[in-house]
Amino acid sequence: NDPVRLVKRFFTDMLSPGNWSIAGEILDPSVVMHHPASPEPIAGVDAVQAVLAGFRAGFPDMSITVLDAFGDGDKAVARWQMTGTNTASLFGAPPTGKAVIVGGISIVRAAGGLIVEDWVSEDTAGLMRQLSADAKV
Repeated sequence: NDPVRLVKRFFTDMLSPGNWSIAGEILDPSVVMHHPASPEPIAGVDAVQAVLAGFRAGFPDMSITVLDAFGDGDKAVARWQMTGTNTASLFGAPPTGKAVIVGGISIVRAAGGLIVEDWVSEDTAGLMRQLSADAKV
């Protein structure tokens, strides 16, 4: 369960298809996610899953592709791209019906064969611009 394999499984096997049943094979129960949309770290597998499920709910056709993944020691980096159509409410905002492409980079730290920490950097401004009614994209 090296970190590179874990980060790839996180995106391609769990998050992209919304397959939360395998979370216990990938995420430590006390996993901590550092996400730019949250002022505080998101702690615990249930809280992380709730945030990810909320985001995925807004893009039911969401697909994530891992473009690059590499690691060193107990850490792995994945550069990824998400595509999806905002056809459902996204954290209380009404759906826009717009298709989006969002890039991001995640750094994960693994221990005991599971992801214990995740630092996320994503193009949130690009996402908001694509969803905006005033978007010029």
